[in-house]
Order: sequence, then C-alpha cells, then structure tokens
Amino acid sequence: MMSLGAFLGRRLLEPKVRIPAIAIDISISRGRMRKVLAYILLVLVSLCPFGAVAQPDSVSLQGVEVTGVAPCREAMASTPVQAFTQERLHALGIGTMTEALRHIAGITVRDYGGAGGMKTVSVRGIGARHTGVVYDGLAVGDCQTGETDLSRFTVDNMSRLAMVVGDGDDIFVPARQAAAPASLHIVTTPDSAGWQARVSAGSWATLSPSLRVALPVGRAMLDVSCNYQHSDNNYPFELRNVTLVTKEHRRNSRMDAGRAEAGMRWMPAPQTVLTARAYYYDNDRQLPGIVRLYTQDNDEQLRERNAFVQSSLRTALADWLLWQANAKFSWAASAYRIGQPSGGITSQSYWQREYYASTALLLSPFRAGAWRNLTIDYSADISQNNLNCTLDKWGHPQRVTFLQSLSAKYSSGRITAIARGLWTNCWDRENGGEGSSRHEQRLSPSVSMSVRVLDNNRLMLRAFWKNTFRMPTFNELYYYHIGTDNLLPETTSQWNIGAVTEHSFGTGVGSLALMASADAYVAKVEDKIVAIPFNMFVWRMMNLAKVRTSGVDITTNMAWQAARRHRLTLSANYSFQRAQNRSNPSSPNYGNQIVYTPQNTFAVTAGWENPWADVIVTVDGMDERWTTNEHSNGTRMDGFAEMDITLRRSFSLWGARAVADAAVLNLTDRQYDIVAHYPMPGRSFRITLTLTNNK
Repeated sequence: MMSLGAFLGRRLLEPKVRIPAIAIDISISRGRMRKVLAYILLVLVSLCPFGAVAQPDSVSLQGVEVTGVAPCREAMASTPVQAFTQERLHALGIGTMTEALRHIAGITVRDYGGAGGMKTVSVRGIGARHTGVVYDGLAVGDCQTGETDLSRFTVDNMSRLAMVVGDGDDIFVPARQAAAPASLHIVTTPDSAGWQARVSAGSWATLSPSLRVALPVGRAMLDVSCNYQHSDNNYPFELRNVTLVTKEHRRNSRMDAGRAEAGMRWMPAPQTVLTARAYYYDNDRQLPGIVRLYTQDNDEQLRERNAFVQSSLRTALADWLLWQANAKFSWAASAYRIGQPSGGITSQSYWQREYYASTALLLSPFRAGAWRNLTIDYSADISQNNLNCTLDKWGHPQRVTFLQSLSAKYSSGRITAIARGLWTNCWDRENGGEGSSRHEQRLSPSVSMSVRVLDNNRLMLRAFWKNTFRMPTFNELYYYHIGTDNLLPETTSQWNIGAVTEHSFGTGVGSLALMASADAYVAKVEDKIVAIPFNMFVWRMMNLAKVRTSGVDITTNMAWQAARRHRLTLSANYSFQRAQNRSNPSSPNYGNQIVYTPQNTFAVTAGWENPWADVIVTVDGMDERWTTNEHSNGTRMDGFAEMDITLRRSFSLWGARAVADAAVLNLTDRQYDIVAHYPMPGRSFRITLTLTNNK
C-alpha cells in the first residue's frame, strides 16, 4: 500500500522496527536502587560546600513572587532542570540543536542523519510523543504525529534553552505546560538591544547565515531575526556486506530551510508586560531513505511549512493578585511526493490548524504569618485542532481540548513544595471516514518538593511524583488502514529523587566553581500504543504495551581559573536507563531492553580559555541498542563514541565583537547509525563567524 511508504506514515510506523504485542517495563531492584541512591548521596555530600544558597531570580509584583526556570537555578528547583544561556551554548562549542541536546542528561535523540534529517527526543525512555516543546512561553504542538521535529529550531536566536523534567517550579504558566512528563523550553526574547550577525559554512556545501536585531522603542523592545540553511548533505559512508566494503555517498539528501520571526515586548505600566511573536518556517528537503545492501535509490521529497502568531499579557490586578492571558494561532502544511518506478508520481498533502487561548490567576492569599509564602494558581486553556489532507479516506478529524489546572506553592528559605491537579477534557470528532466522536476526561495530579538540608551549605534534596496522560494522535486514531479509533490514552507515572550541590572556592586566580546533580527515577507507561500486523500488508495501532523505565541521571560542571587569562572548564553528563519489556512474564521477550534505547549515554566537554585561541573538545556516545523488542539476530546496533574539537578566537571587527570558530566534527571519522540504516555523517568541518553589538 503506497500510503505506508509516505514519510508521514513512516513517522507513525517504522517498517524496519517490528513492535510486537508486548509491554515494556524497566525496574531496578529495591536493594540495588538503595545502593545507587546511597552512592549518589555520598558523592554529593563529599562535594557539599559551605555558604548561603543562591536565591533564584524572580519578578515581584507588589509582594507576589513569580519564580521561573532560568540558568543556574538547579539548586532551588524541586524537579530536575538543565538550562543553558546562549553564552553557555557557545562556550560549549554548540552550533546546532542536535549538538545542544547531547549535553542534556536523560534524553535519547533519534536522528535520521545529516542536516536535513528529522530529530526527535525521548526523555527517560518514555517516548518522543511525551516530550513537550515550549517556545517563548507557549507550547508547540503537532496533532497529526504528536512529535516535534527539533531540526526546525536553531540556536542562533536562543536566549535560553532548558529541559524541565516534571512540572518545574513556575506555577504561573498555561495549564498545557503541565500535560507532558518533560518539556524543552526555548526562549528567544533578547535580553538587551543590539544586533547579531552570523554565518556558518561547512562540508557538503552547508551554508547557514543568520541575523538578529533588537531595538528599543519607548517602553517596548522589538526584535527581528531570520536564518537560512542549505546543505547538499551528500556525505560519504561505507556500505558493508559481510566482507565486501564499498564507498558510497548519501543520495537525494539536499535541504533548503528558512526561518523568519518578529517579536515585541512592551511594558505600558511598571507591572504590566505584553509580548507578541510571529513565526514562519519553510523547509524543502529531499528524503534519502534507508540504505539497503544493493541500492539506496530514492525519489522522495517533503516540503514542510510552519507558522504561528502568539501573544501574552501579564499584569497585576492588585498587590496580591496577578493575571495573565495568552492566545495563539498556528498553521502547518506538509506536502509529500514520491516518484514511482513506472514513471508516475504519488503525492499527499496535509494541513493542520490550532486555535488556542488560556488565562491564569496567581494570588497570594496571606499577607503575613507563616503562610505568607503561599501562592495559588488557577489556569484554564482551550484549544481546537483540525487536520485535512488529500487522502480519499481521511476523516478530517477535529479535537477540542479543555484543561484546568489548580496549583499551590509554598516557598521559604529552606523548603519549596508544590502540588498541582490538572483536569483534562478532550472531545474528538471525525467528519467522515470510518471514525466516530469520542470524549475523554482525566485528572492528572503531581507533587514536588526541594529541601535545603543545612543553613550553611548548598546541598539540596528534591523529589517529585507526577501523573499524566497522552491522547492518541490523529495518525494513531484515523490514518487509513492503520489508525484505530477506539484507542485508549497512554498514562504515565513518574517518581524522582535527587540532589544537587554547587559552590565557589576562592576568587581570582586559583578560584574553583563546582556544580553536581544526580537524580534516580522510575517511570511507568500504561496502555502503550504500538503497531502490530493486521495482515501481510496492513498494520494497526493497539493498546498492548506497558513501559516501565528506571535509571540515574548525573551532571557536573567545573570552572577553574588556572591563571590570569587561563580558564579551564569541564561539563559532563551521564545517564543510565533500563527500559525492559515486562508486560507479559510468559513472553520470551520479557526483560529485553526496548527498541532504540541505550542503557548508557554520556557527553563530556573540556574547554581551555586562553589569550590565543580557546580550545573546546567534546566526546559523546552511547552503548548498544536494538531495532526490535525481540533482540533477534541482525537487529543489534553497536555503541559508539565521537569527538568534536573547536578552536575559537575573539577580536574586534568594524566596531563589533567578533568570534571566529573552526570546528572539526566526528574527528575520528567514526561511522555509526542512530536510526538503523540511516548512516550519520563522518568527519566534517564547520567555520563560523559571529558579529555582536549589544547596547
């Protein structure tokens, strides 16, 4: 059936990965878990310094404090947060979103290869459809696939990038932000006026210029940014067939992508902030397809367009009451075409739209006494999604989602405690096709807490529990011959316990700054949606799996001022996760690691800042993975490690601060796959020049 070969259908169902009707469960024995936690606590205590805990930045509107997620605030967070400023991203030698994701513990990147390949992330083995993406405060969604291709975002215009597992400490947010087990937050709002121009060029005719301008206009800040990316992406690789080795190049891999956006931040009054943003992205790319033994010929193309306009208003209605309102309209279109051996062309087009609005109230009910640090938030969201396509038997589904969130937060000098209840109502309607109307409603609670152990140290302990559920996507419900319209939502429960410590020793030459965090977790997914064969040619979606993951995430950062103009930095993260099939004890696959999930991943970056040229070296990798849950012969993928090295020089040019980067990626020319039969690029080069002039 030709529709199964379509790219969008392939995002729903990977034909090369057979998923049987089994559940997945990951667990560590209680005894082993206690040993792991004891070891983590011992490490952190050994690093525990003395001194006052740094307080997080906050916005105070007449006594009501709104605390958000920001860089270097992990010590106060009740849930794991890994955050990076733009300066931090550049200091790590990061030039793309994929490179940034490597430095986040607990995630698994699924990369289809090269600049034009789709990139999605799974947090702690739960799945890419359970990972939310928040762009300048409002969620990015895809009702068709439930996944967000992160290759459409660039680090060129990012002010901050943060991965939040759980809810985070900011309760004054739209209710939809609490609907995902983890969220990737992208902030593009500039911190100051000025401009930045950047151009990057590299191997395989890769070229990426970008420009960003921020201008103050009265009490408003206006910003405009744009970038373009081209790559032939025809990188070489080796094709092995037993003892026969041939030199090949990726074919049908060209991509051309452009992004433009404009934003505004206006403060008409001291306690009122109005923001607005318009965004457009266009990507015209060829799809190289999988590499087979004797051919990789392919004639597939995909054009994707995404656009949205969004606005947010925050103001103080009283000295104890804050109010915010948000609105967003988003539109996406994808056009897929494939050439046929007979000479014909098959094409499919999809259009989806979302209308979204939200409001929230944050109040501080007590002005004095022990409960003066208590804040309460009520948030309500409503959205409407619809999808149309050119397929003859597509039902043109629509979905209305109404979310309500009630949260309470108590924060003192020693303790931060948060409780939230998220009530979801979802109505689906299919206008035609074989589907029918349906209504789902669920209550999703969560609790989190962080504790400063002692007054004179910076050791923080944290724990959280969160329950969420995910509605099936339109593809899972209604895609022709594949979808099953009576699927149950997937439910997820997360447990986490961790610790974080940070400290600075001395000042000036010889000073040392340390930060370390460790978190142990268990996550359980019920009614996991999997694809099983209905007959020789048709697969169907079923609620047949249970997933339980457990593991440990560890991060550490160090900076040592070795001499007056010499600074050494070290950033490292490590993740251990067991994602095992435990749905059916009688199955021969019980206990197997699930598909595409390594047990061990790591990334280490060492930097040397000096008067001549800064040196940044990154080594990252993962161990073996399997492309089937059965672990059958020929489905094991070897682990790998790759090394990148970057030389950086800062100087003045035309009255602006200039930074020149020269990077060698995959220095050892290691050939590996992240997704089976999609070879990753070997050794490549990238040169980047950045000009910045901030006022």
